[in-house]
Amino acid sequence: MPSSQHEYQEAVSRLLSLADFERKFRVNDPPDFHLKRIARLLEYLDNPHIGQKYVHVAGSKGKGSTSAMIAWSLAEAGYTTGLFTSPSIHRITERLRINGLPISEPDFTGLVEGLWPAVEKVAADGDIGVVSVFELETAMAFCHFSNSDADISVIEVGLGGRFDSTNIITPILSVITPISLDHVAVLGDTIAQIAGEKAGIIKPGIPAVTAPQKPEALEVIRATAKRNQSLLIESKTSVDITCVIDLGLKGIELEFSIDNDRINTHLNLLGDHQIDNSRTAIAALIQLNNAGIPVGNDAIGAGLKNVKWTARNQLVASIPTPIFVDGAHNDASALALLESVTKLFPNVKEVFLILGTVRGHKSTIVAQELSPLLPRIIVTQSRHPKSLTNLELSSALGESKIPVLKVTNNTLDALKYAKETATASDVIIATGSLFVAAEIIEIEQGIEPELYPDIKLPPRL
Repeated sequence: MPSSQHEYQEAVSRLLSLADFERKFRVNDPPDFHLKRIARLLEYLDNPHIGQKYVHVAGSKGKGSTSAMIAWSLAEAGYTTGLFTSPSIHRITERLRINGLPISEPDFTGLVEGLWPAVEKVAADGDIGVVSVFELETAMAFCHFSNSDADISVIEVGLGGRFDSTNIITPILSVITPISLDHVAVLGDTIAQIAGEKAGIIKPGIPAVTAPQKPEALEVIRATAKRNQSLLIESKTSVDITCVIDLGLKGIELEFSIDNDRINTHLNLLGDHQIDNSRTAIAALIQLNNAGIPVGNDAIGAGLKNVKWTARNQLVASIPTPIFVDGAHNDASALALLESVTKLFPNVKEVFLILGTVRGHKSTIVAQELSPLLPRIIVTQSRHPKSLTNLELSSALGESKIPVLKVTNNTLDALKYAKETATASDVIIATGSLFVAAEIIEIEQGIEPELYPDIKLPPRL
């Protein structure tokens, strides 16, 4: 292994060796989940986040796609644009982007090495614990965007909003995508509770854009904006959709209207929910115009057309059997996937569902929501450390009286079995988490995966 590649792997291992508080804290009991530690870490780094311009995006679903749409459009308008998202799909470098391009491995390695003394200093203080994986990634993003002289950066919340480490920033605009029941053990078990956490990114006097929301979520968002004296823009009433031409697996032709102006685009991202995501992104970009960051309609149209967002309603292969992947992991995203599959594959005979989930979500919810497809379920598990084991998932499905066709040890075996069993009249769907979707893409397209420390891959097909 070349020394630079070895150093990069060492940097990834070092980053992932940190405490991961995001996995263990609970609602209203967050001793390790606060902004004190990220503030201390950034202070030791001379506060690289201060003085930069940000768009801050939270939500239960669509926040990654919406963030990407905003970032791609800003880049099309000529701005050097940062984008911080998680989780990554194939390589951890995807989490930090400039104009859509992931950070280079040498730069990633340099950031981990350069920031590590500050990480050790926080730990040595002894009063607020050890920096988490996501906290260091957040600091790395701020440093990378500063080093790259970014004009503006789009920052996606990792989890929740109020106590998320990204909430250390003061953005020029906050954006909230649709809110649904998600991470209930962490954020609360009602839409209103979760909305309260997500709306925590709304800062005093800073405008906010919201996607269409359930009434109980919108009520909380409106109250939070009012309390903070923040202008609230509701995308549904500020951006009109004047034309939709559905081209199936070839995407959607769209025309939007804003104050008698027109934006025409072709959306390659599949699924009707992406129409609302694009409308929310447009509402945000129009507000940026009002804030002195002009983005022309042509740049918006080009940004939406060119955006790429892997493992979300993605057709990975067409023949002999279509393989379609999505990172659906909760009820709302599973319902969106159900709608997409029903619409995109109207004449399908059998649905073979490769299903693997992660801890922190209701393990059976995706299968339950996809039950109208009468899927033949192939249980699996991804290599990610948070993955629910195949036996745990199959047991949970059994307890819920959901039939399982096959239990496999890994995504390779699951895909192999599905391809051997399905016919050209069927469709193979892989979902339950972004990690499962990513691995199916890697196997099918021959993408070299990035390993987590001490994790070995099964042999390739």
